[in-house]
Amino acid sequence: MPKSSAEHDRADDVDPADAEAEGPSADADADAETVADDEPAEEGPFGAQEPTRFAADVEYSGRADGHDYVVRVQHRFLDSRFTVDIDGVEHDPVAEEKARKKAGKSGDAEKVDQVDGADEDDRADADADADADADADDLRFTIGDSFTYVRCTVRRRGEKGGFTDAETIVVSTAGFGGAGEVDVRHGLERTLLVPTPGSPSALRDEKRTAKPTRYALLAALPKAAGYLIPLLGIGALFSGLLDPVKAWVGERVRPVIAAIDAFVQPIKDWFDELLRPVREFLAALFAPIGEAIAAMLRPLQRAAAWLRELLFGWIPDLSLPFSVPGWVVDLAVPVIVVLVVFAVTFGRLRRRREKLAATRAASAGMPGGAGTPEEPDGADGTDGTDRAAGASER
Repeated sequence: MPKSSAEHDRADDVDPADAEAEGPSADADADAETVADDEPAEEGPFGAQEPTRFAADVEYSGRADGHDYVVRVQHRFLDSRFTVDIDGVEHDPVAEEKARKKAGKSGDAEKVDQVDGADEDDRADADADADADADADDLRFTIGDSFTYVRCTVRRRGEKGGFTDAETIVVSTAGFGGAGEVDVRHGLERTLLVPTPGSPSALRDEKRTAKPTRYALLAALPKAAGYLIPLLGIGALFSGLLDPVKAWVGERVRPVIAAIDAFVQPIKDWFDELLRPVREFLAALFAPIGEAIAAMLRPLQRAAAWLRELLFGWIPDLSLPFSVPGWVVDLAVPVIVVLVVFAVTFGRLRRRREKLAATRAASAGMPGGAGTPEEPDGADGTDGTDRAAGASER
């Protein structure tokens, strides 16, 4: 539609240079506001956090299945973040996954819809075409998190061009967020990454692996309580505390109950005498039916007794020469649970110490990180404290 004379006058009053300068700035401001609304507030850089019981920045490193890993974790209570360096290439898996999903929703929606009905090979080829602008090492990431750990699945380009799941990096946060663990899993094989010497995670590992018996017992008690409370119930666990209260209440209520029973007993006896003829008549009426049913079931009972004797008759009757009090059985269940949890935790700590030593040995030549073999205390004229202090100064 042609413009009117008034519209031409208003258009002539606007300077083209001002319009060009104002347009991009307005768009940039709108984009900045959108990004500010979408992106959460970021924390400080890695290493800026002073180690506390609730927060710590720890670096883990090691070599697993022919690849070098350096994972930098910002341990926080219920909100841990991390970046990973794989074979010298730095990645932020969470940010890359969000950016890829955002790009897929905005620009590759048609391609995704076309791939939905295709078979596995077609989906792999379409995935390869859609990710033609991949990073230098052709890696993709899938994130799954929980309250205490983050599971990062690394996807590598396969032979057919698509991406397949390879290894999984599991970042765990212990306690209130001041330490944690990182491991790399290739199928059933699990490789532990070594934390930086002197870090809260390294000190935690040293304490737990140096005294596995003590920490296994400390871990067994709360875990055993977690098993026993659902098994026995809270009432059974606190019955010893409630018994004196129940006895005291019984002493106070017993006279009232006795008086009520003495008053009601004659009435109960009168009703019993009144209904006795009815009960005797019904018993005489149904007695033949009961005898007939018992006669029909008698062969089945004999067959079951013969089969039981055939299967279990050879087992000798084992009996103790003394009686076992009931409180012994009640006490044996918690003791067995504690011993089982203790044995499992103790074995897990010993295996962790061996796996950490294996990772240090495999990562001895790895540049950077903490993957250096352990040296005995006093080697080269220094002890473990001096080495930890030197590592922290670096």
